[in-house]
Amino acid sequence: MRERPFSVTLIGILNIGFGLLGLGGVLLSKMFEGLDSVSTLVVTLSHHPGYLLWNKITLPLNIASCLLLVAAGAGLLLLKNWARLASIGWGIYKVLFTFLNTVVLCCLGLREVAAQAMEVAGAVGIAILGVFGLVATVLALAYPVLLIYFLTRPKAARAFQPEPAATL
Repeated sequence: MRERPFSVTLIGILNIGFGLLGLGGVLLSKMFEGLDSVSTLVVTLSHHPGYLLWNKITLPLNIASCLLLVAAGAGLLLLKNWARLASIGWGIYKVLFTFLNTVVLCCLGLREVAAQAMEVAGAVGIAILGVFGLVATVLALAYPVLLIYFLTRPKAARAFQPEPAATL
């Protein structure tokens, strides 16, 4: 019987949890999409044409990504090599998507949104918002990077190799 490294078990469970959490987030964002918010910044951003287009592009990608993560998590718990490869692929996708998302959101021409935020929050509020954005980006990158690292370790890769046939 193959030994499953603790990291594989943990990543399998986290994949399922993060995948379900992501699907829940997509569902909640769709439920609250049309509601007015108390934040003028959120209302302004939600009516920005570039932001709306980007959301329409990324919504199906996020749903597919979350479904893949749940399936790969279950496969990792069953020591299926396709799940290890899918998880590594998801990690690479997530790192690239996080950088692309940051660039797109910064380049969408959201100057009027930033100007309105300055009026509402002031310079200190914008600084806090910027720090929050940086922390959120780092956290968004932490799990995929750690996932890639641990699933490419030799001990983890060996756990997914087929068992040698028993000789009589």
